Amino acid sequence: MTTREGTERFVRELVDWSDLRTFYAVATAGSMNSAAEQLGVTQSAISKRLGQLEQRLGARLLDRSPSGIQLTEAGAEALDHVTTMMRASLSLENTLKGLETKAEGEVKVWSNDGVLAYCIAPSLGEFLAANPGLRLSLQADRNLPKQGQGYADVVVGFDQPHQADTISFPVATMHYCVFSSRSYLDTYGAPTGPLDVAQHRVLNHLFYGENPGWKEKTAQISALIEPTVITDCSASLLQATAAGAGIAVMPSYAARLDPRLVALPLPPLASVKVWLSFHESARRTPRVRTVVTWMRELFDRRRNPWFREEYVPPSLFEAAARQEDRAA
Repeated sequence: MTTREGTERFVRELVDWSDLRTFYAVATAGSMNSAAEQLGVTQSAISKRLGQLEQRLGARLLDRSPSGIQLTEAGAEALDHVTTMMRASLSLENTLKGLETKAEGEVKVWSNDGVLAYCIAPSLGEFLAANPGLRLSLQADRNLPKQGQGYADVVVGFDQPHQADTISFPVATMHYCVFSSRSYLDTYGAPTGPLDVAQHRVLNHLFYGENPGWKEKTAQISALIEPTVITDCSASLLQATAAGAGIAVMPSYAARLDPRLVALPLPPLASVKVWLSFHESARRTPRVRTVVTWMRELFDRRRNPWFREEYVPPSLFEAAARQEDRAA
């Protein structure tokens, strides 16, 4: 074999890293359509890259069907290797970033829209004034991959991640209470108990139907309620309730957000933990470490009694906070 022939054969046998990333996205997402959305490319581009990869490897990796994709035996073996490569790539990137000495650059934060709008955004001014070298990318898209190369550095959400290289811990508990407005209650009266809520105009958030913990705790009541309004926007739910559109279940801290809201004297319908998570390499990355420290302060349960594991009624928020101040 000549030197030229050997070089051409070597080039032909190289596997394109983009093809491997595409395969990883499809295998973990479970469909080419979902992978295309994650990577921001067309489905035809996904198919082309998968074809190239299978041709280079000389093996079929995926079986395609109308219900989705299934890994072949070769595909399962390939996914194991590609997962190791993806982790090694991310580790290398984070290690190099960890050589930074200042908290500068972009940090990508993923969270639910209500947490972003009402728990994180109000403190941005003070945080950025203290850290002028930082830029924050705040993502609230529920379909976004929550963690991984090119996605989020810090995640604040209701799901606890279980990846071996991810650090996570609960920072708050959201207690979901029944709210309405004074104008609505003056006109229609207040429900006498949780089951009586079904007799009123109910406004609902789509998230409540998607969260497993919520379903388990509210199954009986949910079966009796047919919402008048359904939304996936926390701001819309809060504003509509405050304006007298009906009765809604929202985190107890909503009582602080609009003086028109009235927390009904009913026990919380559900209590859901909020998890803060980040890649273990963040401890070597000043910009990410700075954001994580800030997040922990935002959800300080001593100063913010609405985030405590035990339920504190909105009527006792100020008293509970003053008690902590005296204790400190």
